[in-house]
Amino acid sequence: MSNISALSRHLPVPGTKSNKTDIFIAGIGAVGGTLIRQISNLSDADSFNIIGACNSTRTLWIDDEEFKINKKALANSEAKNWDRIIKKLEPADGRELVFVDATGDHEVAGFYLKLFEKGIHVVTPSKIANTRKQVYFDLLQKTADEHDVKFLYETNVGAGLPVLRTVRDLVKSGDEITEVSGVLSGTMTYIFSQLDAGLPFSEAVLKARQLGYAEPDPRDDLSGEDVARKMMILSRVSGYTVERGDLNVEPITPKELANVDSATFLERLPEFDSEWKVKLEELKKAGKTLRYLGKMKKDDITVGLQELDIDSPVARLQGTNNIIQIHTRRYSHQPLIIQGPGAGKEVTSAGVLADIRQIMRNGR
Repeated sequence: MSNISALSRHLPVPGTKSNKTDIFIAGIGAVGGTLIRQISNLSDADSFNIIGACNSTRTLWIDDEEFKINKKALANSEAKNWDRIIKKLEPADGRELVFVDATGDHEVAGFYLKLFEKGIHVVTPSKIANTRKQVYFDLLQKTADEHDVKFLYETNVGAGLPVLRTVRDLVKSGDEITEVSGVLSGTMTYIFSQLDAGLPFSEAVLKARQLGYAEPDPRDDLSGEDVARKMMILSRVSGYTVERGDLNVEPITPKELANVDSATFLERLPEFDSEWKVKLEELKKAGKTLRYLGKMKKDDITVGLQELDIDSPVARLQGTNNIIQIHTRRYSHQPLIIQGPGAGKEVTSAGVLADIRQIMRNGR
């Protein structure tokens, strides 16, 4: 794990805004750990004051500017207790306090309202809170507004790409989102580009897992639920009311492996390689291929496989690239297109950092 010197917590002159922003990071694995490293490498790193961090079992509070976040320090820190953490988190006079949730934990997502009520901003790549019931999504936005704090989650869709910000700005300008479509899973882009290159399905999935693009249990990606969650959030940010049951989602997880344990799933996945090979070879003869797409309209959201011309822009996507097309009332004849890497700890952490920066700019 990368180390970072914590920054000293000098009190500002009364009545003035501090140049420092306090940050507590929950979850210091792939995204959280990378965020710490990225902050430490900034030219203005002394503007960021990491006051604490926690992993799944321990909490480390940082009171000394020479103290470093590392495995040894965490091992010797106090046991994690969310009641104590939330009680201790209080915005310092003149400084913003940002809680970064990089855990993907349902319990942590349930604390956002308490944090807002204490005047604490929340930045998160986790889609958990925003894909609960619509009434809860609305309550999060309303509570954050009432307590004059920011709830930023740009990395919920497209990692570091400015997708949600673009949609939000269009709506605020009086435009109407009529359709959003495209490839919203860097994991799926990687898997299907590997299939096009001749790699067996099981190997493509395992390779995506090894590189950190797919979840430890790849069914979290193959089920289509990741894309479904992104489409729900896009729809809600566009101003529409949507529940999970409103979506039509096509999984690509083999039905026979849907309910087995993770180890069995990985062991038996090669059984389905020939099925995918035949399917793709037949499409290739017709000049076509497959990609996993999401499409949102006002009254319809679909997620699943789609046949595409092999030389189409979407079919030519490589790596972990996403491509999102946004149709609006103003952009009705030609959509706005956002394209770029949509997965990976580096770009996701950079997106989280951009959200923190936005809070810092607004608070000064």
